[in-house]
Amino acid sequence: MDSLAATVGEKIDNLQSVMSKMPQASGMETEHFFAGGMYCRKIFIPRDRIIVSKVHKTEHLFIGCSGELLVAGQGTHYVLRSGDVIPSPVGTKRLVVSLTDVVVMTVHKTDKNSIEGLEQELMEDSPFSLYDVNNQPKDGVLLHDELNILEKT
Repeated sequence: MDSLAATVGEKIDNLQSVMSKMPQASGMETEHFFAGGMYCRKIFIPRDRIIVSKVHKTEHLFIGCSGELLVAGQGTHYVLRSGDVIPSPVGTKRLVVSLTDVVVMTVHKTDKNSIEGLEQELMEDSPFSLYDVNNQPKDGVLLHDELNILEKT
């Protein structure tokens, strides 16, 4: 790994550590598809969300379906747009910022045909990971919407 990638990776890890102590956003709809040894994960991300992905254990494809997503990771940064297909090597971890409402997909090889155990196969576990396989905050995570309700009372 070159020094730029290490520096970007360290900055993403540091940001994720800080973000893990903050209220988390909800509203990311996720659909799962299985066919012929492939798994496709389609994610809707509302505008103005900042997300740090988990570390991917397998090589896969990252596909822009609609909208614009600023992506940093793998020692580079770019805007993912509709029609873009990005090969993602093992060890990929991304910081993404949704510039608009966005739909993205990832496509992975797997013998599984349900989401049971899928995350353990494809992603490294991290204490800073606050979302489940459906991109919903895990139990006990303070939600941004809950914080707004608390501030109004």
